[in-house]
Amino acid sequence: MDPFLSAVSGATNDHSAVHIVGIGGSATRGMASLLQCQGVRVSGSDQDEAMREWFSEKGIAFHCDHDAGNIPAEVTAVVHSRAVGEDNPEIIEAQRRGIPIYAYSEYLGRLGIGKNTIAVSGTHGKTSTTALLLSVFLEADQDPSLIAGGDIQQLEAGWRHGEGDHFLVEACEFQRAFLDIKPEAAIITNIDLDHPEIYSNRSEVVETFRDFISGFPQQSVVVCSPEIRSEMGGREDLRWVTCGRTEDCDVRIIHESGQAYSTVEWKLEKSVQLKATLQVPGDHSVENATKVVALCHALGISPEHIQSGLEKFQGVARRFESREVLQGTHWIEDYAHHPQEVEATLRTAQSLFRENKIHALFQPHQAGRLSAFMDGFSNSFQGMDEVFLLPIYSVRENISDFPEDLLDQLRAKIEEQGVHCKILDFDTAPGFLAETLSEGDVLVSLGAGNVDQIGTRTREIARGVIPS
Repeated sequence: MDPFLSAVSGATNDHSAVHIVGIGGSATRGMASLLQCQGVRVSGSDQDEAMREWFSEKGIAFHCDHDAGNIPAEVTAVVHSRAVGEDNPEIIEAQRRGIPIYAYSEYLGRLGIGKNTIAVSGTHGKTSTTALLLSVFLEADQDPSLIAGGDIQQLEAGWRHGEGDHFLVEACEFQRAFLDIKPEAAIITNIDLDHPEIYSNRSEVVETFRDFISGFPQQSVVVCSPEIRSEMGGREDLRWVTCGRTEDCDVRIIHESGQAYSTVEWKLEKSVQLKATLQVPGDHSVENATKVVALCHALGISPEHIQSGLEKFQGVARRFESREVLQGTHWIEDYAHHPQEVEATLRTAQSLFRENKIHALFQPHQAGRLSAFMDGFSNSFQGMDEVFLLPIYSVRENISDFPEDLLDQLRAKIEEQGVHCKILDFDTAPGFLAETLSEGDVLVSLGAGNVDQIGTRTREIARGVIPS
């Protein structure tokens, strides 16, 4: 029996049919696909009608609502995303029928039993780092399995089933979900406050990462910066590997060249160095690559395979992804939804397009996050030629709990920076952008919601497929 199935079978006694509530997310779609690949009958529900065609093509029963009747009679386990509450009618129905219920992270942890789980954690860069790790493992013929939080260009999907020993996963601190994962190796990309509805301050986030580390088996490899290593304390029984630019790092950047696409040299040991030219731009790309270099070297992957994996990596969908939208313009799609991510993405665009006019299109993700990080967001748009704001994409919260003028507050603060800012209606934004953008212009689309639909509709308007 496949290790995935035997692991889940041992936990549930019968895993032949799984129903996933909140199946439309990137990670839950990946789990559904991975289970289906192993012969499990998968069904699920979500409120995103746009996902219906995707699941239909996969042969996965999909319901665009939440109802007790959505759970097939033969279902033996129900998995739910962390966004699903206990009052969901499908959760209530599963309880009534005595069907075992698992949060996504719990089930992910069970899938990792029997595999060497490698977890990529941290506030920013998890998906890109996980995807980059996959690229190196494929070059080293490791044939790993994977579930990531976005579609990887090499796979055109966010999941992979492999016959190898390794299972690459993202480990998210949201609702402390990553505590269900007990990896043999892990990366901590960085630690910031990103979920103000869960954590009051960064110190609470750091404490949760300490709890995460406390559950690791002895001799697990942990890669992080020297600063994070000092914050984690204890656990001398783990194999800590620090990396970065300072002399005290175990794996250190010793040379970097290039304005946007960097060629980087790392010192791995006293007599071992590695050099690679990255195909994904930005300082954050260098930081992600450095964590991957450190982990792969610690796991015994050769410098040659590491170099090849880094240089063949083509990125992840909606992570500084270049799209063909309007002829003669540059349209960049990015998932950035935290001030540091927005700033990093826009600085990368400025380094690439030094002579072009750069517009930012931003859809705030969560009213609570915008309210908590208002100053950080407004400052991140400095240097833009123009900023367009879309209505707040609000999920997992009651937007009426927040001031109605949050978007107006952000617009005013951005204009205080000397940057022209305009609020757009979501439905009319594509037509406006199709008429406004000129040849040579750059538009950077930012957000973790459905802002990517704007690019698709703008392209259709420009090509006469739909009216403006």
